[in-house]
Amino acid sequence: MITKKNSLALPFLLLAAAWLVLSFTAPAHAQEVQVDLSSTSALCGGHECFNADGIFSNGITFLGTDFMDGASAGNCTPPAPYTGCPDAYSAQTLGLSSTTPATLTPTKVGVPFTFGTVNTVDCGPSTSNACILDTVNLTASPGVVITLPSAQQNIYSTMIVLGNAVNGSHAGQVTATYTTGSPDVFPQTFSDWCSFGGHANESIAVGPASGMRINATGVPNSANCSLYAYTYPLDFTRNLQSITLTDEDGSGAMFAFAITLKPPTYTIDGGVANPASVTAGTTSTATVTVNPQPGYTGTINLSCSISPNIVGDPVSAATAPTCSLSPTSVTVTTGEAAPPTTTLTFTAAKQSSAMSQGLRGLFYALWLPAPGLALLGFGSRSSRRRRLLGLLLLGMLLAGVALTPACVSTTHLGNVGTPPGQYTVSVTGIDQNNLTQASNPTGTTNAVTVTVTDN
Repeated sequence: MITKKNSLALPFLLLAAAWLVLSFTAPAHAQEVQVDLSSTSALCGGHECFNADGIFSNGITFLGTDFMDGASAGNCTPPAPYTGCPDAYSAQTLGLSSTTPATLTPTKVGVPFTFGTVNTVDCGPSTSNACILDTVNLTASPGVVITLPSAQQNIYSTMIVLGNAVNGSHAGQVTATYTTGSPDVFPQTFSDWCSFGGHANESIAVGPASGMRINATGVPNSANCSLYAYTYPLDFTRNLQSITLTDEDGSGAMFAFAITLKPPTYTIDGGVANPASVTAGTTSTATVTVNPQPGYTGTINLSCSISPNIVGDPVSAATAPTCSLSPTSVTVTTGEAAPPTTTLTFTAAKQSSAMSQGLRGLFYALWLPAPGLALLGFGSRSSRRRRLLGLLLLGMLLAGVALTPACVSTTHLGNVGTPPGQYTVSVTGIDQNNLTQASNPTGTTNAVTVTVTDN
């Protein structure tokens, strides 16, 4: 029987339980932040950061504009009074969405970007329409200063800028300024959009592809051009305040189209294999540590891969080693005393018996008594025919023994297992928001090295 006092206490217990559930609910997981460079953001001194037009739909004309390739002659045959044809990016070849603003997640980069509005109407001095500004043309010092809204002045691990240069490669600078302390300054050479130079921090985000470049009469040309990603590690112990894009060589020929900031993430330390050397058929393990950056929480799915890939000759003569992780995912929560770990297991495949060797032994075993039988014919007082038969039998035996090693040695019916050599096991992660790991600090790596030796 429940007393009145206990009945009154029950609602309070339920309220307390509800409060505990709410109090310990995991915080929302951080996601990438696409910096809004459009006219609605006013991040650049109270106005939009876009100051040029550089993205058009196929078939759209923009004669008389200055961007992107400086009204170069020969790109098209412009009607009078225009003597040059500037170039721009084709929105279709870039793969931009048809929404406004346009978006793109390059597969080579793996994070989303928000672009400016694509020009879908004929524009420029040859028409009554002004072209929509959707590109940042880098300017000389102090450069284009992009100040983040106060709500976005947070800790980030990585900044990725999509951009390029035209009329050759050019020298610029990207600066990350924090709410405290000194800025991070990244001198940057920007590659010509149709000639990738592989400069520091630079990779191809989209392309190369024919038709990436469109001329001022709306026609894509056959040049193989690209859009580049410029990736910079940020100080994840301080809040990012602003980004500055500066033209350092005065060319006016460097451009930025979109910027995405990656939130705090994690690194993976592969640890050390124990034992470092194994023989075929045995295993080695390593403790893999997932180190979260300050402020990161989330569940990370882990996987491993081994190089080099083993291909036997023939293929069936060798077996690749395998790797596994236990557990295959780890969760980082706020206030953990130690970073989470998982156990990596490397297994070298065991060799099988070589059937060719067994067959050779069986061959010799079957023929071994025969010479004795042949010689018996010489020791007996038998007819001349029996002696001739013994000589013939002995000759056949000697010929068979001479040919047997050559025949068997060319046939391999066994499996050597995992061949001796050094193998590298790489551990990678991706969380529920598609955040991958950051670059490892100096002195650590997400790879484990194991050596397989002969038995």
